[in-house]
Amino acid sequence: MPDFGVVFQEAIDFLRERLAMSPAEWVELIAEVDAAARDRSAGMSDALARDILEAIEKALEEGTTEADFRKTFDQLTRARGWTGDNTEGWRSTLTFRVLTSQALAAGRWRQIQRLKHRRPWLRYVTAGDHRVRPAHAAWHNVILPVDDPWWQTHFPPNGFNCRCHVQSLNDRDLVRYQLTPSEQAPALNPVVKIIRVDGVPTRVLVPAGIDPGFAYNVGDVGLSLPPGS
Repeated sequence: MPDFGVVFQEAIDFLRERLAMSPAEWVELIAEVDAAARDRSAGMSDALARDILEAIEKALEEGTTEADFRKTFDQLTRARGWTGDNTEGWRSTLTFRVLTSQALAAGRWRQIQRLKHRRPWLRYVTAGDHRVRPAHAAWHNVILPVDDPWWQTHFPPNGFNCRCHVQSLNDRDLVRYQLTPSEQAPALNPVVKIIRVDGVPTRVLVPAGIDPGFAYNVGDVGLSLPPGS
């Protein structure tokens, strides 16, 4: 789960830039994470999408818990007359976890880009316990330049509830911690996954070990778009 102990301004800025996007773009941001997300999000208005993004922004600023956000989500959807499925809070939980993790990742990427002339290396780090996905465990300690193309698909999070992160390093850090850069990036090994698009099963190609909807660097995408795109 995201840690909101310290206000992360870059993450908040990322969400603020997303507040003007359309319902279709907002749904697209999280749709592939859950096979039914597109169908269950039907009818979500511009106003409701903006309300929810503002609630996520507030969560980052004030340290709102997931339980608090679920209550806010229900209040917002009732006020806007949205009747989509939020059985047992699945939709509010999905929304909270995906958008906060993506905002934090985007903010982290912005920091990394700003400092890459001083800290040019990134190290992939897992949570180091039995819950780590085997594919993610295999990427632990991968060390590549910040601008290596591998980070365009493998910058975490790399799946729903993924707890992986990256550590930025300079050459002195490599010596101090006795770390060696990877000779090459791990192979992508693309695999076919099935998701639902407008209720229709659809084949998508993603790197092995990455969930559909996560095979891109959200921070880099955010940086390449003008505010409000």
